Order: sequence, then structure tokens, then C-alpha cells
Amino acid sequence: MNVKKIWTSNDFDSLDWHDSIIYSVHFPLETQTFLLDIDYLFDWELNHDSNMYSFYVSPCTISFNDTLYLKFNIDFRDSVKLFISEIRRHNERLSPNGLVTLWSYEIETDKGLIEFEASDFTMTVKQQPALGLSQVLGRP
Repeated sequence: MNVKKIWTSNDFDSLDWHDSIIYSVHFPLETQTFLLDIDYLFDWELNHDSNMYSFYVSPCTISFNDTLYLKFNIDFRDSVKLFISEIRRHNERLSPNGLVTLWSYEIETDKGLIEFEASDFTMTVKQQPALGLSQVLGRP
């Protein structure tokens, strides 16, 4: 499987982050860029003989630009792993100065919700998808 290296806001509706594990979070500092390092599941295949699935997974970084109003409501009480259930964006509008289009984003995880506003996003694929029996590549 060969996938493109850069996915942008134009691709948002064609992406599905369900069951992607989050390895690290980089908070927006001077650049106002909020980053997530994840394993993204590009596809899965059912082996009809074994009735088991195989997964095409790649390490990726998601960048949300011009991030504002970042809010976490995450509860790690039962486990420290964090999986994405869904990423939603809505409420497209111009910034108060009229120079940037902003979106409201919600990242629903298995442990709670991450909410913020951002102008756009990019997902960078760090290596082409590898086929394996796990949805997780197992990075440290």
C-alpha cells in the first residue's frame, strides 16, 4: 500500500482516526501549533481462513495550526493508553481580524475529550503503511 505523505484540511472528510493511538502531545507554544504523534490505520483486511484482521498502519504527526482555547478533559484512571475515537470539526468562521478561517475541533478519545480552535491541520506520514496483526506499531 502506497499513500501520500501529506494530508491537509482538504482531506479532512476522507480521514478516519478511529482506534489510532496517541503516543505524544506537543502543546502550542510560540508557534501556536498543537501536535499529536499517532499510529494511523489506513486500512484493514480480513483473512477469511483465520477470521483475523491485518492492519496497514503508519506513524504520523497531526499538526493543528493557530491553536487557541485548548481544553483537555481526560481521565487516565484505568489506563495510560489513549486512543482516538473520532476527530470532528465544525463552526467554520473568520477570525476576528478577518484574516484566518478558524474551525472548532473536538478529539473524542476513549478517556475523554480534547477541544480547541485552529485554522487548519496537516497529517504527515512518517513512513509508508506496514501490514501487521496489530493496530499499534509499538513505539516507545
